Amino acid sequence: EEVIATPGCESNVKEIFDKCIEIEKTRSDAVIFNQFDQLPNHLWHYGITGPALQEAFNLMAEEQPQTSINLALVLFSSGSAGTLGAGSYIKEQFPQCKVGVGEALQCPTITENGFGGHRIEGIGDKHIPWIHNLRDTDVAVAVDDEIVIRLLRLFNEAAGKKRLEEAGIDRGTVEKLSLLGISGIGNLIATIKAAKYYELDEQDRAMTVFTDSMQLYGSRLSELAAERGPYDQRQADRDFDLLQNLSVDHTLELSHVDRRRIHQLKYFTWVEQLGKTVDELREQWQHYREYWGGLHRQISEIDSLIEDFNREIMG
Repeated sequence: EEVIATPGCESNVKEIFDKCIEIEKTRSDAVIFNQFDQLPNHLWHYGITGPALQEAFNLMAEEQPQTSINLALVLFSSGSAGTLGAGSYIKEQFPQCKVGVGEALQCPTITENGFGGHRIEGIGDKHIPWIHNLRDTDVAVAVDDEIVIRLLRLFNEAAGKKRLEEAGIDRGTVEKLSLLGISGIGNLIATIKAAKYYELDEQDRAMTVFTDSMQLYGSRLSELAAERGPYDQRQADRDFDLLQNLSVDHTLELSHVDRRRIHQLKYFTWVEQLGKTVDELREQWQHYREYWGGLHRQISEIDSLIEDFNREIMG
């Protein structure tokens, strides 16, 4: 087992790409699983996460038979963009639903063609993933990583949990907030901001995914305590107020030109540096129904191959 450390922070994926290219050139037995350009990553979320979200929404509707509810928004942050494949599925099932993408304000590649370092682990890598279908994306939200860090403490420190319970949130829900890690909190914030932007009401439902939990980040709480001091009731009050007053700043509703502009950013990473072709880049955009639809139609064939493989190895 070998761990290779590359320099930089959460947005320094270019350095990882460079190292992977070096490994491929120098190790004949190496196989690189690049989630940023492997279309099965998109396909898995289209075929699994998307239907799971639909099932969850249908359960909500069944539990409230007297209320007509509407799936108005789904939002996922852009790391590899795999989870955004679920947005393509939801768009097909609920055409009126808005599909949102989140990123770090400190690295606003989608919203501003920007770059920078940030602290939301697992997202925002200064490029547009090859597998992101921009045709299906309606809104982009940039989230300040400082808000994420402050809510991390609010949700997990004793004083923060106390403040949440005082606000009327039941203890069971408060204890479940540890299921949200740093990128999960980022998704939560971006979804709230987009819901406010679209002025969703009590009949609307907004959905996201919590992609990590605090099991990964226990050391972060210790680091924050050492850096900022003990988490007391006064700070909990401030952070709860921050949560209550999230604004719609840094929210961009995408026009057709915006979508095309973001899609074209793929060129500078994938064509110039990593061997993709201009023809395929154009296919993704100009012939998107055939490109992405053809991919989605492969699910049953791939499932059959997986079943054959499982039978073979299980005897």
